[in-house]
Amino acid sequence: MRPSLTVLMAVCGLWATLPAWAGRTQDCDVPAVARALQKRLAITFPGEGQSGDVIDLTCQPHPDYKQLTIVVFFHDLKNDGGAEVVDQKGFVAAVVDTRRALIKQLYQETLQLNPGIRITDTSLSIDTARYDLAPDVRAFGVRMDIGHSPKCADGGTSRYLTVLVPDGKRLRAVLTRQPLRVWTVAKWNLTANIDACSIDTVNEADLTLTLGAGSSHGWRDLTVTARIQSRGPGQQGGGQRPPRNKTVTTLRYDGEHYPGNLGPMTSKLLRP
Repeated sequence: MRPSLTVLMAVCGLWATLPAWAGRTQDCDVPAVARALQKRLAITFPGEGQSGDVIDLTCQPHPDYKQLTIVVFFHDLKNDGGAEVVDQKGFVAAVVDTRRALIKQLYQETLQLNPGIRITDTSLSIDTARYDLAPDVRAFGVRMDIGHSPKCADGGTSRYLTVLVPDGKRLRAVLTRQPLRVWTVAKWNLTANIDACSIDTVNEADLTLTLGAGSSHGWRDLTVTARIQSRGPGQQGGGQRPPRNKTVTTLRYDGEHYPGNLGPMTSKLLRP
């Protein structure tokens, strides 16, 4: 995992402390984004001597409407007394007109933190591939690199993908945090020190999502292709890569969303 919030910099004395995401926001006019969002959301953006509530932020021009900007960010949450909520973080995705300081569409979500989730200031990226899910419905994706595996974990997921579609004045999630990487311990090394959690064999899968040929409720099916491999002793670094098997799963729109996260399919996927 990449390091947590450690990179601070000063720019012309106006921004006292800027997080690491500030170095990769070429498409993001942060003061204009703040004007559009912070009053509506009651979120403080960094600047004017304030560190702000934003943990990670990234922007990208809208692929179809160049005057609009897609903005996504994680932020701290506060309780009624103004103290930070330690076990939750907020997520916001918005389409904004920064020149007019207008929010065109908005999505908000609260993420519950747990040992398998770690949010840093370099966790987010925007995916503007052509997710043409239905006539006149083009979605965009948000990739969240927030998966974390604690010591001695039996497995884990990471590289989550959320797919959002415009729905009036809001953005609607039709696929929520679909993991694009899944792994599980197939065999522990029981001859080693048990406290060292020595692993003998790991099954891991890298997943890709594409538009399928079929449709459900008028929306295109999504095809999830998992390329699966097992790694045994001596295969964790360089050397010859083990063979990879392929499993294909179809996600079908049920009228509201695509059932994702694989659920009980995860263990099946990881049987090469």
